[in-house]
Amino acid sequence: MSLTINHQTNDISATSGSITIDGAAVSSNPYTALSTNATGYITLVGGLIIQWGKSGYIGTGGTSSVSFATTFPNACRTVAMSPHAAATVNSFGWSSGAPSTSGVTFYSRGAVPATGVYYIAIGY
Repeated sequence: MSLTINHQTNDISATSGSITIDGAAVSSNPYTALSTNATGYITLVGGLIIQWGKSGYIGTGGTSSVSFATTFPNACRTVAMSPHAAATVNSFGWSSGAPSTSGVTFYSRGAVPATGVYYIAIGY
């Protein structure tokens, strides 16, 4: 392995092999796992996980439970959502239950039956 340090720019480069600091491998990748599917996730170095997906359409007063693409090892801290609909004019009223490490339930209070949500969940 060849390690080069440029003291003027503070750049460090390795031509082959791997680098460890205090016994931990150093990676140039900002993530450790990635799934780019419609329901997917990215696991960042340090353990933060961001997941995304889309619920199914449900009617007024209905619910839609979704399973995350991967289980959060510790906790899901927040879920953000944005409505999607089959029609162009809709009245929405959405809420979510407390997320678990494996999924979340969305609740509809909208006036039009064909609505759902896109979501982003963040945890570790």
